[in-house]
Amino acid sequence: MRLVLLCGGSGTRLRPLSNDIRSKLFLDLLPAPGGGREAMIRRLCRQLDEAGMLSSALFVVRRDQTAMLRRRIAGSGLVIPEPGRRGTYMAAALAAAYLHSVLAADPDEIVCVMPADPLVDETFFRTIARLPDALARSKAKLALIGTVPAQPSDQFGYIVPEDAVPPGGHAAVKRFAEKPAVPVAEELIRAGALWNCGVFAFRLRYLLRSMAERGLPADYGRLQELYERRAADSFDREIAEREPEAIVLRHDGLWRDLGSWASLTDHLGAAVVGPGTITGDSHGSHIVNELHIPIHMIGVSGIIAAAGPDGILVADKAESSRVRDLPPPAGRPMYGEYGWGVRRVIHADATNEGKRTIALATLAPGAVRQMPEEEGKDTLITVLAGEGALLRQDGSVQPLRRGETLLMAGSERYALRSDAGMELIEVHIGGPAHMLEQDNANEPG
Repeated sequence: MRLVLLCGGSGTRLRPLSNDIRSKLFLDLLPAPGGGREAMIRRLCRQLDEAGMLSSALFVVRRDQTAMLRRRIAGSGLVIPEPGRRGTYMAAALAAAYLHSVLAADPDEIVCVMPADPLVDETFFRTIARLPDALARSKAKLALIGTVPAQPSDQFGYIVPEDAVPPGGHAAVKRFAEKPAVPVAEELIRAGALWNCGVFAFRLRYLLRSMAERGLPADYGRLQELYERRAADSFDREIAEREPEAIVLRHDGLWRDLGSWASLTDHLGAAVVGPGTITGDSHGSHIVNELHIPIHMIGVSGIIAAAGPDGILVADKAESSRVRDLPPPAGRPMYGEYGWGVRRVIHADATNEGKRTIALATLAPGAVRQMPEEEGKDTLITVLAGEGALLRQDGSVQPLRRGETLLMAGSERYALRSDAGMELIEVHIGGPAHMLEQDNANEPG
């Protein structure tokens, strides 16, 4: 069986720490077994390795997040770059094309597609291991996994089985209900409905046939080329809700969707992550702080205070899901991880020369960074640590060492190469100063 891990994400549900580049999968917030903290994707890889499934895993991730993913999975599994965000159906189709045309997988091989972000325990992977046998015995075309609801919720999808699903068993799927109102969810639970875990298992030929019916090529390269021209849609709508021969397996262990601050804070292992303090009468409140400036909370309960380079959130945890409704941040994220390394903006303002951005950048050993990244802006670069070289368009190479400073015109194209790693402070200046004033005027409130 092949596991396809869907790693796409818009980075909206855990703002301001998550953003379009660094989605929730890559936030180092969960307690790690040996101390410290780890990202959701790192935890998943460790669990897959312990279950003996990591070697069969394929990670589908947006192309601009591949470097971030590779750093956290440490070379485990195959990474399939997704040209754009087109929903879970297209992501699964891309993986199927890769299996078929690149790996020459057997069309009868079982493929299990699942999200990479739920919090689960080892019993979840034992349930996954049951999928091939359940498909064979039931003769079904599609198998899903559902878990017993902890409470009626309008935040999850529900699978309604034909009959009650016994522990460790499965049943035919009767219908689906996507994020129903709480009173409806209560009725569904009384009818034996399970939360939909977003796991789908089928034979490879099943999805290849579906792709052919929709005019999608089974060749990986050709699908990559037309990928962004296709409409986005979910695997649930395109496949699961239309399949009359589907079964659902019941999972009785841990399964949590950490899709909001309210759900994530229950699993942080501490009330304060990062600099800050909370008084004892602030019941059920949490601080998650990536900044060096401490946050102090006094006498307020049920609050999440989350701070990072892209902003500060203070919200009632019960209302924290509304963060998705905030206006999207303007411009480039203040924190980002790229193929060449990491960049964090530490200051932005306006001068007589225009907008000014000051950032700290760390280039990984052997990395080459194409510059300028912001067209029309002059860049002042100072090497803080390490060494490397400036590569000009004319082919000349200028060595760079600690303490060296250079000013590069925004009209000149060049590259920075790091040999054993290099830390920089960079100041970008350019564009009319009134642009920043206009940006600020357009801010809500």
